[in-house]
Parts: sequence; C-alpha cells; structure tokens
Amino acid sequence: MAYQVISNQTEINNSEIALGVKLNFNNPGVFDLNYLSIDQAVDNLKNLLLTRKGERVHKVNFGTPLLDILFEPNVSELKQEIEVSVTDAVAFWLPYISIEQFNIVTAEDDPNLPHNVSISITFGINGSLKSETVTVNADESGVVNIE
Repeated sequence: MAYQVISNQTEINNSEIALGVKLNFNNPGVFDLNYLSIDQAVDNLKNLLLTRKGERVHKVNFGTPLLDILFEPNVSELKQEIEVSVTDAVAFWLPYISIEQFNIVTAEDDPNLPHNVSISITFGINGSLKSETVTVNADESGVVNIE
C-alpha cells in the first residue's frame, strides 16, 4: 500500500489523501486514485490475482498461479488447488485482508453457467466492518474477466 509523506500540517483531512492508484482497465492511460482503504484493497487483490508468479521483475514470487490453474482439466482437485493458491498468496502479500468467503463454481456444479469456472472471494480489511467481493470468471475460449 502506498504512503504519503505530509509535513508542516497539524490536521489532515483523510478524504484528501490518496492511498494508491486505481486499476483502470477500461480507460488506459488515465490514473484515478483510491481514497478508501477498502477500494485500494480491492485493486490490490485484483492485481495479485491477475499477476502470474515470475512476471514481476525483482518480485518473482509475487502473484498466483491462478491464470494457469483456471485452464487445467476440470477435475475434483481443481477447486482445492485454486483456493489454496489464492489464500496462501493473500496471506503472504496482503496480510491485512481477511477472506470471509471463498466460493468456486464450475460447469460441473452448474451446467447453465456461462463460464467454465467462476470464483467469488468475499473479504474485509482487518478491523473494518465493510466487506467487498471480487469475482473471477474464465470461459473455454481463454477469456478471464475480473469484477
């Protein structure tokens, strides 16, 4: 999470302090800012989930194998492998996030599902009452959508 150094101020209005840059997939080149911790946590989690291990220079262990796991054969161990890889990465890289609910639905569970795999992660920030949900959907054409 980003830190902002402030000097010569005795009172700080938190609505004026940006915590980080918002992920903006629909408007490349535009950098919006996050002012709430929960919004920054959502973007941090999305960034972690969409980054493959080894992709970042000097942080080769950052990320998850999620994008590779999603397109492995849909066997019974797939759900457990997804959950373990994501929860381990979140515990290490984003320890301030508490996963409250982890739900994985495959085409085997719901034949009407428009995606092969749908993963919903409901989480909160330690010490906060607000929860958010991030959903990852993958289909057989290789398209991954994150909301």
